Amino acid sequence: MIGKRLNGRYEILSRIGDGGMAVVYKARDLILERYCAVKMLRHEFVNDEAFIRRFRREAESVASLSHENIVNIYDIGEEDDLYYIVMEYVDGITLKSFIKQYAPIAPREAVYILKQIAAAIEHAHQYGIVHRDIKPQNILIDEHEHVKVTDFGIAQPLTSATITYTSSIIGSAHYLSPEQAKGGKATVKSDIYAFGIVMYEMLTGQLPFPGDSPVTVALKHLNEMYTMPTELNPAIPQSLENIIIRALAKDPAKRYDTIGDVYDDLVTALNPERINEPRISLMDEPDDEETTRVIPALGLKEKPPLTETSSTPPPPKKPKGDATSGDAKKKRKKKRWLITTIAVLSAAILAIVIYLLIPIFASGGHVNVPDVTGKTYDQAVDKLRAKQLYAEQKSIEVDDKPTGIVIKQNPGEGTSVKKGTTITLYVNKGPKKEAVQNYVGYSRDTVEQLLAENNPYKDVKWIAQPSSDVPEGQIMSQNPEPNTKIIPSETVLELTYSTGPPTAKVPDVIGKNQNDAISTLENAGFQVKTENGDYSDEIPKGHVMRTDPEVGQTLEQGQTVTIYLSKGPEKKPETVVQSITITVDGNDQEKGPNDKGVHVQIYITDMNNQHKLYVNESITQTKTYNVPLTIPVDGNASYQVYADGALVKEDTIKYSDVYSGGSSGED
Repeated sequence: MIGKRLNGRYEILSRIGDGGMAVVYKARDLILERYCAVKMLRHEFVNDEAFIRRFRREAESVASLSHENIVNIYDIGEEDDLYYIVMEYVDGITLKSFIKQYAPIAPREAVYILKQIAAAIEHAHQYGIVHRDIKPQNILIDEHEHVKVTDFGIAQPLTSATITYTSSIIGSAHYLSPEQAKGGKATVKSDIYAFGIVMYEMLTGQLPFPGDSPVTVALKHLNEMYTMPTELNPAIPQSLENIIIRALAKDPAKRYDTIGDVYDDLVTALNPERINEPRISLMDEPDDEETTRVIPALGLKEKPPLTETSSTPPPPKKPKGDATSGDAKKKRKKKRWLITTIAVLSAAILAIVIYLLIPIFASGGHVNVPDVTGKTYDQAVDKLRAKQLYAEQKSIEVDDKPTGIVIKQNPGEGTSVKKGTTITLYVNKGPKKEAVQNYVGYSRDTVEQLLAENNPYKDVKWIAQPSSDVPEGQIMSQNPEPNTKIIPSETVLELTYSTGPPTAKVPDVIGKNQNDAISTLENAGFQVKTENGDYSDEIPKGHVMRTDPEVGQTLEQGQTVTIYLSKGPEKKPETVVQSITITVDGNDQEKGPNDKGVHVQIYITDMNNQHKLYVNESITQTKTYNVPLTIPVDGNASYQVYADGALVKEDTIKYSDVYSGGSSGED
């Protein structure tokens, strides 16, 4: 496999782990340029649909979870009979290796690690998933002691069936709860028990129930008491030992109710006032005799009862020399047996005679019971009354027969009975009513997976509803409500799930003025932020030219939409032409000192010139000069006219006097 590329994307680099069902490789994601772990189903299982379902279930279980202490699932795929899961790559070791190297682990360090494990398990439980295989081999830890729980390969929804798989118990025997060892259903408390074993092992460096075979270990879980952790490691505070005692209660009812309760206990366990608290006692641990006699899931057989041949002492021998007394006893015993046999045979013959003769002599007071099955109760009563018989109704539950119909009768059809006899009629009251399970709080994916495997309902209707309080995908309510008695096959189950906070599309406010745009966005449920945009020849100044997020994008209500206002057309330098007339013969103010001619000088100052001599000549007749002035943006330009050295005219032109840009944006 080394060097192979899965889906043209995941390049296998090295083999990093083995399991009973899969092999784990280190790989490189060639698209995202990151390392990842690829878990691949072993080749011998690729044709086994049960293993394939279990393998896919791991990906589906973890994909519904998102927690910093649970390994992320990136991708799942299939290629050339290779089934694989692409997961987050953790650069570290298993907790099992960590324990072997460093156990017993100091209490404070152990609590730091254990709280992360508990938080991960609690997150899974909140989404309705029981891990069922919590053990140090399935917990990764990096150099910073950051924990990642992995291998949800046998995880199941809380409401699923037991953990038996092909008549064997899945999971590691050393971490198996007593109820699992007996083939019972795994619950959140089974994970709590396994967590207690991990905690015991971290703090002592030993397993509480060692053994050479799974059966031996399982029997110890059921029957034996472990050595107290403080006897193996006196440095363990009593508060931590108490957590172990409660987590490892053989009776699930005596364990913590939730892994969250374990986490809360760990948070305060090392407080000075708790370290030397009294040791707790669970009284009747280990389990009582009745619950530990039989372990069918482990393939053990119940001990046979004692027999005379195996365990009963032989009877005492007869004393020698008493043959006459023995013969007499044998004769008496044979005589009693003969008398008893004759009596039994006589009674049997008499019963047969009575059975055959009574109908002959007393048939006038008897009738044959008619067949009333398949009829309604009232119809059956009428038919029985016609035969002078009475009826007694009893209800039974039959799924595939109509309600209210007689399913069977006693006595049956054709039986000869006395007139006035009461016939028992078993009337179908319909399919059995069952209590609706509580789906509220579980994720939609979890419930869909559960119902895909076993859906007792006529139909399931999913109703999407936004919510600011309930996480996206989580079921908020159901109809019928939990524990309501219903006939599943006749019931449509309505499950309302959260689509997350309410959303809306960003409305089109392009081209609107600022006030109208803000009003439109606020009415759609958004906050509004205003920013200056760019220059635009199409959008007037002060009007919306774009939004962020863009128009039409779906966004959670309450989020902020930024509008960018146009600056209008971009300002550019303006060029104006000033017409300046110098009169030679006239009487206007620009006439020279005599009529013989005028020496004209014109100076200009604009964006390109600084007091530049633009005209410098003598004229003998009136002349008009067209003087161009380039005015910089928001600046000005000026000119001065001299006739024979005397200033006869000057002017300054401002940019605002000649700018022809867009409106101010006020409507």
